[in-house]
Amino acid sequence: MTKKKRAHIISHTHWDREWYLPYEKHHMRLIQLVDSLLDQLDEGSDYKSFYLDGQTIIIDDYLQVRPEQKERLEKHIRNGRIVIGPWYILQDAFLTSGEANVRNMQVGHKDAKRYGTPSKIGYFPDTFGLVGQTPQLMQQSGIDNVFLDVV
Repeated sequence: MTKKKRAHIISHTHWDREWYLPYEKHHMRLIQLVDSLLDQLDEGSDYKSFYLDGQTIIIDDYLQVRPEQKERLEKHIRNGRIVIGPWYILQDAFLTSGEANVRNMQVGHKDAKRYGTPSKIGYFPDTFGLVGQTPQLMQQSGIDNVFLDVV
């Protein structure tokens, strides 16, 4: 007997503030993405939710250009249709100290609470550079799962 397998497809973005393009180009792509996302969610379609890349800094970057959309964005976050946090910026242990990773999680939770509830998803789109204490950090942050982007 073959055991059925289940796959979950999670609508999300892996957004780097600056990587292969200058910050400004990535920033404008972010604005277009969130504008489109808000329109989609406002239509009341069957589109359930979107995971906003596990980092709260995206919200600040979006509202820097579209401050008039704050209420609209907050509504979808409060309703669980846009899922935010738990990090402030994407976690990357190779580039930071252990203390910076802890503070990154703390700031991400604090920022997310301003808009709603921080996600309890251990999201690691870059699977390199995880330190041995990553499971402890997840556990102490109330996160009991891990989602990886595997290419």
